[in-house]
Amino acid sequence: MNIEDEIQNIEKRTDYDRILEEFGISRIDKLLPKIGRENIFFRRGVVFAHRDFNKIVDRAEQNKKFAIISGRGPSSDLHYGHFILFELIRFIQEKYNCDFFLPLSDDEKYVFRKVDSIGETYKLSLENAVDIFALGFKPDNVHAYISSITPRIQYLALSFSVNQTYNAIKAALGLTGEENVGTVFYSCIQAAHILHPTTDHNLPVVVPVGLDQDVFIRLTRDIARKRKITSPTSLYIRFLKGLTGKPMSSSAPESCVFLSDDEKTIKRKIMNALTGGRSTVKEQQKLGANSDVCTIYDWFEKYFVKDDKEMSEIRKGCKDGELICGLDCKPRLIEMILNHQKQHNNRKKEVIKNLEKYFDHEIDLSVLNREDDSF
Repeated sequence: MNIEDEIQNIEKRTDYDRILEEFGISRIDKLLPKIGRENIFFRRGVVFAHRDFNKIVDRAEQNKKFAIISGRGPSSDLHYGHFILFELIRFIQEKYNCDFFLPLSDDEKYVFRKVDSIGETYKLSLENAVDIFALGFKPDNVHAYISSITPRIQYLALSFSVNQTYNAIKAALGLTGEENVGTVFYSCIQAAHILHPTTDHNLPVVVPVGLDQDVFIRLTRDIARKRKITSPTSLYIRFLKGLTGKPMSSSAPESCVFLSDDEKTIKRKIMNALTGGRSTVKEQQKLGANSDVCTIYDWFEKYFVKDDKEMSEIRKGCKDGELICGLDCKPRLIEMILNHQKQHNNRKKEVIKNLEKYFDHEIDLSVLNREDDSF
């Protein structure tokens, strides 16, 4: 079993309460009166837990600054599963006027052998950045950088390496000893990404992640404790279900919809998606469908249908058999995705004009094909 399989095993567990208690993570519910419910990710339980985010909220109430940080490993185009994370970041940045740090972790993809060379990720890094910023980010208070060419990150990672033991990393990541040494050292680079807003800008950080990535938060908090640096806080989110019923992954193209997918591909993927529907239309009209296992319903609830009343009507129609998966819900989601894609591509054209303003270092825009329709 490789490292990614090991840390993603947590996604398959259903005993969330036990997991949260085991790792010292709190439910978000008690904080909602302070945070508010205007954002669907908080309102509908997409953000379901936190570690010490109450300290960040208290800080914001005192008009004190903080930073939010989340990286992107550029080994493929973005898909819709990534959007919950970055839409959440955009909401928090706008609500609290905080800084957003975006490490483009080309080094991660190299040491985990997702790419053959670090150089081949440069273009993807910039393309991914354009897609992220086109969600509505403004250059003000955004700090993007490509990890492998940012000396400060490499310096911090080296500095933090003396505060972490191989045995601790081995136990946390489930290493066998057969992995390349870069995978071991990468936990120090990850810590550098997370802690550098604090060490260099005196900004406490919050890191939104999936529960499977909490292992890196714990390793980083251990380093922070030893170095007497303010520990990072974290938010835990539920991602979109993969269209096949398995966790969404870029390496399983049928499980997700990429921003680069054409209309024909999008229609095929959605029409083939796993639902909670019955074997026949007649049976579904009589017995209703199971929205709890339906990937289409999940996409509606977590991202595409913002209005609660409309969402309630969809759930009722699904349960009562008034809505048929292939006749009503799937075509509706296809239309929503195509409309979103069109608007998103229009925003990308504006972002590319100002892309340099988002980065903390010089970038080579010549690698981007600006004649492409997506730009």
